[in-house]
Amino acid sequence: MDISNISNTPKHNMANQSSTKKIQKCCNKDLLIKINKLLRKNHINLGYLFLISSFIHGVLSSYSIISFNYGTIDLIIWLLLWHTFIDKKTWERLGKTWVQRHRELTVLLIVITVLHIFEIGGFVGFDRIFNSIKSDLNPKINIDNINISNDYKDGVYEGTGYGYRPDLKVLVTINGGVIDEISIVSHNEVGEIFYTPAFDYIPKQIIDKQSYDVDTLSGSTYSSKGIMESVENALSKAKK
Repeated sequence: MDISNISNTPKHNMANQSSTKKIQKCCNKDLLIKINKLLRKNHINLGYLFLISSFIHGVLSSYSIISFNYGTIDLIIWLLLWHTFIDKKTWERLGKTWVQRHRELTVLLIVITVLHIFEIGGFVGFDRIFNSIKSDLNPKINIDNINISNDYKDGVYEGTGYGYRPDLKVLVTINGGVIDEISIVSHNEVGEIFYTPAFDYIPKQIIDKQSYDVDTLSGSTYSSKGIMESVENALSKAKK
C-alpha cells in the first residue's frame, strides 16, 4: 500500500474543493455583473417612462400640478432622481456618492408615493372597474329638459344613489312643484378634493335646470353621477 497517496488524498480533496468554490464564486460574480448590466439598462428606460407618465398624470389629475400635495412632491423627487443620474459630479460634491443620494431619494419616493395613494383614497382600480361596469348596466338617465313644475308633490324626499362608493344620500325639497333645495346628508365618497367640487356644483345645476340630467363635473365623474342618481331616486317618491 502507498502510504503517501493516502496521506495526500485529503489535501488534494481540499484543494479541489477550494478550486471549485473559486470557480463558482467567479461564475456567480460574472452572473451578477450580467444581471446588473441588464437591470441598469432597463432601469434607465423605466426611469424615463415613469418620469414622463408622472408629468402626464400631473397634468390630467384633478389636483393642480402646481399645488402642494404628495403627487407634486413625487414629481419633484422623480426630477431629482433623474438629475442624480445625469449630473453625478454635482451630487458627489455634497459629500456622498451619487449612487447613495439616488438610493436615498428612491426610498423617499416610495414613502411619498404610499402617502399619495392614501391621500387620494387608496388603491381604487377595482372600484373604478366595478363602478364602470355598474354604470354600463344601469339604465341611462334620460329625461327631456323641460320645466317640471307641478310634476311633484311639495315636501322633503330622501334619495340614495351610487357615486364613487355606495349610499350617497340626499334630501330634495320640493316647493311649488319644483326642486327648491338639494342637501347631501351622508356619503361614503373618498378623496375630499375629488368629491367636494361635485357636491358644490351638481346640486346647483340640477336646481337651475330643474332636471337631474346635467353634465358631470370633470375629475368628479362618479360623485356627479351619484348625486344625479340620488336626486332621481328622491324625485321618484315625489311624483304625483
